Amino acid sequence: MLNIAIGAIELQAAAVGLVTGLLYTTVRAPIPAPNVLGGIFAIIGTFIGFAAVAATRGQLTFG
Repeated sequence: MLNIAIGAIELQAAAVGLVTGLLYTTVRAPIPAPNVLGGIFAIIGTFIGFAAVAATRGQLTFG
């Protein structure tokens, strides 16, 4: 069963990502993620596709 929720772990991950992005930009290092909007949308699309298949199988819950 796949449970999609926004909780403490997701908020911590977002905060770590924000700090990481700030640090990498401050030292002018390349970020360890796609640095174009298309790359970000590809990652989001991959997750949406994963969730869509789980939903069609009846394995998706929101909590």
